[in-house]
Order: sequence, then structure tokens, then C-alpha cells
Amino acid sequence: MSEPGRRLLLFTVSRLDEVLAKGNIWYVRHYEAYFERVDVAYLYGDSPRELTQGATRLTSIGARGRFWRSLLLAPWHLYRFARREHPTYYLTADVVFSWWTALLLRWFLGAQVVLMPVSLPEEVYRNSRRSMSGVPIWLERLFLKLSFAAAAKIIASKNGEAQVLWLSAEPRAATKLQVLPATVEEFPTREFFVAAESAKTDRAMVADPVRLLYVGRLHPEKLTRGLIDLVARLRAMGIRAVLRIAGDGPDRPAMEADASTRGVSDAVVWLGYLPNEQLAGEYRDADIFVSTITGTALREAGLCGLPIVAFDADWVKQLLRHEETALLVPVGDIAALASQVARAVNDAALRVKVARNFAALARSRWSLAHVPSSLALAFSDLSRS
Repeated sequence: MSEPGRRLLLFTVSRLDEVLAKGNIWYVRHYEAYFERVDVAYLYGDSPRELTQGATRLTSIGARGRFWRSLLLAPWHLYRFARREHPTYYLTADVVFSWWTALLLRWFLGAQVVLMPVSLPEEVYRNSRRSMSGVPIWLERLFLKLSFAAAAKIIASKNGEAQVLWLSAEPRAATKLQVLPATVEEFPTREFFVAAESAKTDRAMVADPVRLLYVGRLHPEKLTRGLIDLVARLRAMGIRAVLRIAGDGPDRPAMEADASTRGVSDAVVWLGYLPNEQLAGEYRDADIFVSTITGTALREAGLCGLPIVAFDADWVKQLLRHEETALLVPVGDIAALASQVARAVNDAALRVKVARNFAALARSRWSLAHVPSSLALAFSDLSRS
């Protein structure tokens, strides 16, 4: 339970306005289950802004202008913010730059920074041939090692076995690693759980045209350009389908052009980022969830009882089983993805089976009842700053 005087500062190299546009940022209120107050500081340049819900406050403290200027000044801005707000605990998911951004916190405030990686860098490099931050991959690998060395503690979820294996194999991370039943990053917002209560429980019927749903960033590392090829292949197979895309990002212009070139613009609906209450409605009304490389969205789809057709990537291959809890295909294989969507459309028994099995798994693993104990495990053994 939250305790008087226990305050968390969570910091990230991102823009507040961009994160807000994605619609799911208020999951951070889960930290209120352990902390009296939660501050989330955004270190990428943005106009000064503060937003508050309950005991959680989101604040933009970045330098206005270019990303690299914000990053250069981040240690000073973060230190000044911490001096003013007096947090007692520190957390970041930024595995690339936290060695730098928290530099002054460690030097002058003795901060013990907990690092919570939420991605698998090597899988990103392999699938997209790009780094996560924009710096060369060889340099980003060096930054990862520096962030591991700088962290006081590194936490990961037992639900992400591939991530645990990766961190365990890193000498600078292995000795600091604690594996939790779940991390707060995995849980949707309370509002989403409430809205999801009205989700379908019977997926025996599909609409005509079939309603496919993708939720997430449209970014090269997510391999989302293949979604247009998926729609075109389904049409060639004689399957009437409409893909609704909830999300946005740098891939969208190219995807829109691809849809026009392939003659399937009428079968793609661009929703942009949606707030949680609207997003739950999209899950409720969809027939099949299509996942290239996604995280929270795939969990949300499972909680809403949607059948999943996905790339067998990242944490998915550690948790889900083909034809039991999802229909899985090799990463990047759009022909196989289309084939499995067709199976899900045409085989009601299989569709219902994988949907029900994953829904049961999702509800057992990502119940909000697990939040307080996960937070206590992550922070209770650290001294206050």
C-alpha cells in the first residue's frame, strides 16, 4: 500500500505531447498502489506543460527544440526537477540513455535508479536493421552496457522470458537483475479494465466484411508496412476484410501510399491514436486482432477476448502457443500471416478456442490485484534518497 513520504520519479527521453496522443499513458497511476506521489518527467523538448490525475503528475521538462539539445541538457533539467520535488525513489524504462540522463542524480543526490527495460534491442536490430534511438547500433550497444552499469537495480517480468534470458547473459545486468511476477508496464489502465468488461465473450461469428484490428505505433521496428500487404493478400484470397488501425507514426505516409498502389485503400481505416475508453470499444467490436510486433495492445486484445494472429516475436514466442492461445507465424512472413487470418475467419472452433484460452491466460497474469505486490518487490529493498 502507499505510504506517507514515499515518492516516485519516473523519467523518460520522450515528448509528453506524443505520449499523450497514444492514449494509454495513465496506466502510470498503478504506481499509486505503492507511492504517495508519482512524478513522470519527460525529457525531450516540448512546451512547458503539467497534467495531473489523482496523485500522479506528468511534466514536460525538456529543452525546446531538437532532440539532441534536449538530451544534452537532460541531466541538468532532471537534477533541478528532483531537487525541487524531493523524490525518494527513481525509475526509468530508458535502457539507452539513462546512464547519461541520471548522471547528476547519482553524483549529487545519491539516487539509486531502478532500470526497467521494456524492449529487446537485439530483436529490434534483427527485425528492423535499425537502432531504437537513431544512433548507430554499435554505439547503442555501448550505451546499453553503460545504463546497466549505472543502474542500482534492474527489474524484468517473468512473463518476458526472452528478456530475462537477455539480461541474465549481460554481465553488467545479471548481478542486478530481479525477476518479478509482472511489471506495471504490462497492465492497462483501470479505465480500460472497466471498459473491457463489456467485451464480447463469444467469438463464434464474424462480420462481413471481417473486422481486423491493429493497435500500436506505425514504425519500422514494428514491421507495420506489411499490414497493407496482408490486406491485399486477403483480398486476393477472396476474403472480404477491413483493417482498422488505431495508432500513428512515421510509417503511416508510406502505408497510405502502399494501400493506394495495391488498390486496398477502401479496406483500411486510419483511426489515429485513441483514448482508452474509445480503444476498448474497438477491441469489443473487432473480430480478429492482428499483431506484427506489439506489447500492451496485444495484452489488451487478450483481455477483451479477441483471437490473436501474430508474428512469433519478442515476448509472444515465450508466452503464447500456436493453435492453443494464438495463431503464430515467423516474423516478417506476411503470406503466412494472411493464411492464418484466413484460418481464423473460416474455422470458428479454432477461433473461439484460441480466443478463450488467451483470455483466461491474460486475466490470470494481468489482474490489477498483482500490482501492489509487484511494486513492493521492485522497491522495498532500496534505501530512500
